[in-house]
Amino acid sequence: MRTMKTIFASILSISLFALAFCPAVSFADQLDDDLNAQWTTRDIPAMTGNQLFTTARRFEIALNFGVIPTDDYYNYFPISVDVHYRFTQMWGLALRGSLLMLHSDTTLSEFMGKHQSAIEPELLGDEQRGDLTLMATFHPVYGKSTVETTNLGRFDWGIFAGIGLVISNSADKSRTSREIKAHAQGIFGTDLHIFFLDWLALRLEASFRFYHAPTQWVVPCTLSVGVSFLLPEI
Repeated sequence: MRTMKTIFASILSISLFALAFCPAVSFADQLDDDLNAQWTTRDIPAMTGNQLFTTARRFEIALNFGVIPTDDYYNYFPISVDVHYRFTQMWGLALRGSLLMLHSDTTLSEFMGKHQSAIEPELLGDEQRGDLTLMATFHPVYGKSTVETTNLGRFDWGIFAGIGLVISNSADKSRTSREIKAHAQGIFGTDLHIFFLDWLALRLEASFRFYHAPTQWVVPCTLSVGVSFLLPEI
């Protein structure tokens, strides 16, 4: 009799344990399914293999329009053209020519023109006319943007640095006259390409140049937007 009681108690214990454990297992499985539905990346188009919009061994022709908001005496509206060759996806070399003659007087320049008589306002600032720059480029970041499973576009980001010449109408050290002069300059900046097609991209840039005029260091900072056309691979 004691043996039967022992067997019955064991069966009852196992049954109670199974009843208590099964809902927990079922709940855990459901929780895993819910988490997978929320966090899985199986349905997101992954970035693997070769890049869709490759830039390696291709020329890029870019037309840029910008503004230089940092000058004390002139608001510049530069127009520049870049000829850029990418040796690889990351490394390239670019030649830039800029027209800097489009500008307007700042509020400070207008104020000094009305109230300052000792020195003419145009003898205080350095009036830029244009520049020519050779730059090394480095674009280490390439990716794409998506919303859920919808692909919005591809982009690359990089930095560049270089040297060149700027032509300006500069005052002499005595600030009594001005003449056209060429000055050596450096440039450093960053840019972002947003690709719409294999041969077409929007280009955003922020950069600064620096050169020494006869009376001062000049550090123009430029913000620009442009369009890039990529030629076939060679």
